[in-house]
Amino acid sequence: MEKIIFLTVISILLHLTAFSQSHQPDYVKAHRLDEVVVESSYITRENDHILAVPTKEQRRHAVSGYDLLRNLMIPGISVNRTSGIVNTPAGNATVYIDGREAEFREVQSLRPKDIASVEYYDLPSGVYAKDAAAINFILKKQENGGYTQIDALQGLGFLSGDYNLISKYVTGTKSINLWGGYSLENPKSSIDEQETFSLEDNPLRRETVYKGADNKAADEYVQASISNRGNKYIWMLRGGMSWKDDRDNAVGSTVSYGIFDSAFHNPEIVGIASRNKTLRPSVYFYGLHTISDTKSLDYVIDSYYSRNDYNRSYEADENSYCSTVKENYWYTKINANYSMALSRQNRLAFMLYEFLRISDSDYFGVSEYSQNLHSSETILFADYSQRLGSFFYDINPGVSFLTYRLKGMKSINHLTPRLQARMAYMIDRRQQFQFAFALGNTYPRINTINNVEQQIDPIIILKGNPDMDNSILLSPCLSYNLNLNKFGLELGTTYFYQDHTIIADYHVRDGHLISTFRDDCVYHKPSADISMTYKPSNSLNMQLSGEWSRHMTRGGAEHRNLSSLSGSASLNYYIGDFSISAWLSTPTRDLVDCQIRRKTFWQYQLSAMWNRGNWAIEASANNLFLMKNRFEDEIITAVYSINRTNWNRMNNQYATIKVVYCFDYGKKTSKSPKYQHTVSESAILK
Repeated sequence: MEKIIFLTVISILLHLTAFSQSHQPDYVKAHRLDEVVVESSYITRENDHILAVPTKEQRRHAVSGYDLLRNLMIPGISVNRTSGIVNTPAGNATVYIDGREAEFREVQSLRPKDIASVEYYDLPSGVYAKDAAAINFILKKQENGGYTQIDALQGLGFLSGDYNLISKYVTGTKSINLWGGYSLENPKSSIDEQETFSLEDNPLRRETVYKGADNKAADEYVQASISNRGNKYIWMLRGGMSWKDDRDNAVGSTVSYGIFDSAFHNPEIVGIASRNKTLRPSVYFYGLHTISDTKSLDYVIDSYYSRNDYNRSYEADENSYCSTVKENYWYTKINANYSMALSRQNRLAFMLYEFLRISDSDYFGVSEYSQNLHSSETILFADYSQRLGSFFYDINPGVSFLTYRLKGMKSINHLTPRLQARMAYMIDRRQQFQFAFALGNTYPRINTINNVEQQIDPIIILKGNPDMDNSILLSPCLSYNLNLNKFGLELGTTYFYQDHTIIADYHVRDGHLISTFRDDCVYHKPSADISMTYKPSNSLNMQLSGEWSRHMTRGGAEHRNLSSLSGSASLNYYIGDFSISAWLSTPTRDLVDCQIRRKTFWQYQLSAMWNRGNWAIEASANNLFLMKNRFEDEIITAVYSINRTNWNRMNNQYATIKVVYCFDYGKKTSKSPKYQHTVSESAILK
């Protein structure tokens, strides 16, 4: 009993420290520390989230925020350090830094020793209520001084590299930051695809094969920011420029044709190539005002301009199909959150989102067209939560309104209600039941809602669809959590339903196959998952996860049925300045875009890290001795079917080595994230 009391006091003190260093609205809660429960040596369960304070070993053997999150091994969480995807039973988690939504590069560059704690919101409420799940990194308080860091990651097996420089200086309440970086990769790929077209009475067959194609992607960026922190306010202004150049080049492809049940004949040499160049200046402003001990207001203005140049060519002996698109794209996101803590362990928050998108694009080549799109999406949420003894609940009603207008057409409007409800019951100090219900909607991707037609080869014509309904989403979820000192368990079951699911649609017109989109399908996905963690000592941590799911698509298109059983395992072992990690994933079966049947393969990674002082070196080997990993995709419809096998070097044997050096001057400061947008939206039909 004395040990439990002692650990509880230590946990509360750690929590108070994290609270004093954080500055987001949700942290200003009078009842925040009520009934904190010790679940393990470094994890505590609170009302709507899990608080993890990393151990010395977990910090020491990590070089990024994603590394640290993976080392924590929170039950139910899986981390892909390469892509930055954090998967949970409720879906992909949104990642935050000090309560502000963050991007991949920001988290990737966090220094683990500067992270005070990590919050996992498996029952998101307040400003996180819009998310399926949320991860929040809480940073330590900054001091005067600065640092400069250089990090380099080099791939072995194919052309790959990522090089960055970050510098930061803090004086008093002000902070100045500078970032710059360059990355390049070119994993060779090979594709073998067979297509069937029911264009006339007798189907036509086509086989396309290419090997050793270039998939080159280059990124450059430079960013700078200034911020100021007062007693009751924080503001930050950031601006920068990025360049992106993606190329896919399959020169020397062979294309053969035949009729049904006959051999392919007369192979033809063709060249298939595409290139997408993006120039993107951006500006970002963040502000927080602490109105009182229980009330706060924060807001974000995030805006960028993107110049997108897209070129695609299909060069054959007798036919060529080339198209060029030049697009000017403007994007602005405005978000404001007002939060207040009320009496009797309840709280209320209001969230407003506005997304503005404008696309001006000109098409040249096989068809000439001028496309203009104006889009505005407004989302308003109210969130109320309360704790009643062992029972916690959160209700989050809202509404979304989308209006968009294409050149020469009337405006299209969609008004849709939203609702999220979450409940949790604490059985005892170690066990909890959770129930969540979500009713939402999603809109068509902006590159599909257009009047453009583009012929990409002798048979296929791509066509947009400007008149599609928004998809309605429904998802109940039930889960059970158990946290012991060395063992953790998460069990869950979810049912996902999507009406007006948007998928690809195919029909025949004038001897060509028209590839467009439709919205008259219904998608169902029941699933069940299990995740277990075992930490026999501070030096050895293990995690084992499994999932069963069934995918079903019904409605106007061909029906799809697919069942999948998959699993993964990971292990971390720490010894002195070294750590050894292993990760394994089983093959999976998935229904991509609710339509494409996909089979994957075994994957595994072995890595070793040395970390001392300002130096860190990590070597990783991916899929050793495996060179036949391939994606297998299949689509079957009444007029068109395709079987595609895709081999990519990135999914097979390769290795990486990463070196990080950080030079501190003055007093040590917390690590500044790299503020880099990695993806620009575009309305180009591709």
